[in-house]
Amino acid sequence: MKRLLIGLAVLPFLAAVSLAAQPVPLTDTQMDTVTAGFDFAEVDVTNTGVAWVFVNEPARACTDCFLNVAGTTYPSLPVQSLQVQGQFGP
Repeated sequence: MKRLLIGLAVLPFLAAVSLAAQPVPLTDTQMDTVTAGFDFAEVDVTNTGVAWVFVNEPARACTDCFLNVAGTTYPSLPVQSLQVQGQFGP
């Protein structure tokens, strides 16, 4: 019980420290590199073809794809925001 009361007594001090500084906005270059920890790569192979879905991955060239959707390329990184590609055959 004593630990609970001490923990509750410390909470206002922690809140005051977190509100002490004003947030600093990121620059355009910093915003281009922010991915929030989300990178995704999925390759689905079936008997009739292959499908790729990439998020924040390096650009992949596909010359004989029937589906080729390319997202935005980041200026500061060699990755694209979204890629969806599909190909018939192996």
